[in-house]
Amino acid sequence: MKNEWRYLLIGTIISWYIGFLGADRFYRGQTGLGILKLLTFGGLGIWWLVDAIIWTSRLGEFEQK
Repeated sequence: MKNEWRYLLIGTIISWYIGFLGADRFYRGQTGLGILKLLTFGGLGIWWLVDAIIWTSRLGEFEQK
């Protein structure tokens, strides 16, 4: 349980700071999507923002349990 929270916290931080380079997708093990996100600079910012919000919401859901 503690490891899952740590995974979500690290993923959220990665997503907000360097997610536009696809680092959050590489962290999840989604190499193909990470490369695609890297080449498009986070889908011109849209894909990056959506992923960052998703990571943050998952972290918030975990803390409420």
